[in-house]
Amino acid sequence: MAPGSNSKLIFSSSVEPLIKISWEKLKPETKQQLNALRIGPPHKTEPAYPEEVWARAVKIIGGELFPGVAAEEQHRSLGRATVEQFTEGVLGKAMFSAARLFGTRRTLERLSHNLRSGANFIETRFTVLGPDSYELWLNDVSDVPGFYAGLLSAGSGKLDGWPDRIEIKQRDGVACLYAMNVAR
Repeated sequence: MAPGSNSKLIFSSSVEPLIKISWEKLKPETKQQLNALRIGPPHKTEPAYPEEVWARAVKIIGGELFPGVAAEEQHRSLGRATVEQFTEGVLGKAMFSAARLFGTRRTLERLSHNLRSGANFIETRFTVLGPDSYELWLNDVSDVPGFYAGLLSAGSGKLDGWPDRIEIKQRDGVACLYAMNVAR
C-alpha cells in the first residue's frame, strides 16, 4: 500500500486487536469478506489501512459478533472489546499505566494524542461541563460513532473517575459530539 499524504489511515495497532478478538469466532463467509479487504489471515498485517477499509471491517465483524441489536450497539460492543484486547499488548498497557499516572481529567484532555496512536486523522475537543460531566468532540468517526463510544467506555472500571455513561449527543457530517458523565 502506498498511501498519499492526505490519506486517512488507521494503524495496525488498531486493527490487530480487532482481528484477535474476532477471527476465531467468525464464519468462513465473513472471513472471506475480510480477506477481500486484505484483513486477517492469510494476509500479513499492514502498517496502516485506509479508513474506509477499517470502517467496513468494523461493520462486518460487529454484525456477526453482536447480531440482533442495532448497528450502533454492535459497534459499541466491538469498540469496548477491542480496547480490552488492546490493553493486553505492550502499547495498551503503557497507555493505561500513563492514564493512571496522569489521572482521569488529564487523560481525557489528552485524548487526541492517544487516539492518534491508532489513526492519523483524529482530532478532539474536550469540554468540562461540571465536576462529573464532559463533552468530547471527534472530527471524524468513520461512520462508526458507536465504535468510538465503546472505545471511550472501556476506561470505566479501569480508571478511577472515568465517565461510565458515554452517549452520542450530536452528529455533524463525519464529526460526532459525545456526552460523558460519571454516575455517583
